Amino acid sequence: MTLKRATWQKTAVKEQLDLFGGFVSAQELHQKILATGKKLGLTTVYRALTELVLGGEADALNAEDGETKYRNCTPKHHHHLICRKCGNTREFELPDFEVETERIARSHGFKDVSHSIELFGICSKCGVAG
Repeated sequence: MTLKRATWQKTAVKEQLDLFGGFVSAQELHQKILATGKKLGLTTVYRALTELVLGGEADALNAEDGETKYRNCTPKHHHHLICRKCGNTREFELPDFEVETERIARSHGFKDVSHSIELFGICSKCGVAG
């Protein structure tokens, strides 16, 4: 698939995604962009996010509430640990799991298998009573 060229709209979405840090919904991101004074439609935000995900520049995940959320991402395969309260996200790898999934897939005649793992919990910052 050929991705579209960079536009100021896509750049604005990418920059705001960089600033946000954790996972964010398209609607939340749209509001942040509008707050900067840039006039950008929600449909354009969704389109830019889709291109960023397809280009490996962002992750998309279905959060526990069913909403798709996005964040900047490293291109290397990884998984996420996400705080339910603040959205703080940590990437982690499971090398033994990756090897085991390949073995299981091959043993059943599967190839080109993919997976996604998101763990949800409460981070230490949000778990502190106060």
